[in-house]
Amino acid sequence: MVTIKKVYNNNVILAFENSSKKEVILTGCGIGFKKKPNDNVDESKIEKTFVIQDDNFESKVNKLASEIPEEVFGVSSAIIEYAEKNLNTTLDEYIYISLTDHISFALKRYKENLPIKNELLSEIRRIHKKEYEIGKWAIEYINKTFDVDFLIDEAGFIAMHIINANYRESTNESCLMMDIINKILDIIKNYYSIEFIEDEINFDRLLTHLKFFAKRLIDKKESIDTNNNGLLEVVKVQYKESYNCAKQIKLFIEENYKYKVNDDEILYLILHINRVISVINFNKEEVIN
Repeated sequence: MVTIKKVYNNNVILAFENSSKKEVILTGCGIGFKKKPNDNVDESKIEKTFVIQDDNFESKVNKLASEIPEEVFGVSSAIIEYAEKNLNTTLDEYIYISLTDHISFALKRYKENLPIKNELLSEIRRIHKKEYEIGKWAIEYINKTFDVDFLIDEAGFIAMHIINANYRESTNESCLMMDIINKILDIIKNYYSIEFIEDEINFDRLLTHLKFFAKRLIDKKESIDTNNNGLLEVVKVQYKESYNCAKQIKLFIEENYKYKVNDDEILYLILHINRVISVINFNKEEVIN
């Protein structure tokens, strides 16, 4: 049994779960309609449950509910549910506050004709493809629900909220990660004078590796050196250009971030770079022939 403790609006309530003995924020269409404290919750109307980890979360929801139209809460919940399903994860509960507040403010800016350009849009689209696709779905849903016409930049902003909630990082940390990855990609592009094939699987693998690499760099956690020195000596000779490119990346990272890039990092960089460049070169030869 779930008992109502407070009704924020028709779609958002504070409740107590008797089974878990925990306070929760529940959202759902009409879940608070004509309800009052101590009433039982119609559990068939629960769409999203947020377990309250601290008083700060509850007070922020309370404040939002007093300032923001309840329709925005419903849209935010739907986007969070869609994101969690497509990413197969549980997002940090604070996304409910940050995303709801963001959508509300974005709608206000739209009415005042004050669009904001997302300077990180291309990086988000390239580095965080899944979250960006969810962002695109979200703005289509928002546009239809509120009869607005959000620009694609908003997909990037929404994607950032999802990224932060999924990786448990701050916005500054996420931006720093993207900046590091982008600069490494630029080193590779400039070294080979190429453009990446961004929908190619080896490019995705390179991006995934760089995400973890950037995360280790930010956290100052060097990867464990597995003493693959023998293999490294082989690939240094076999993939000489990729090795030279990896050395440029190593120099850039160590000079700018005070992070020691060990032999294992070099090895994996060489292998990922070589795969990506091999596909690009193969495609060039196909065009020529």
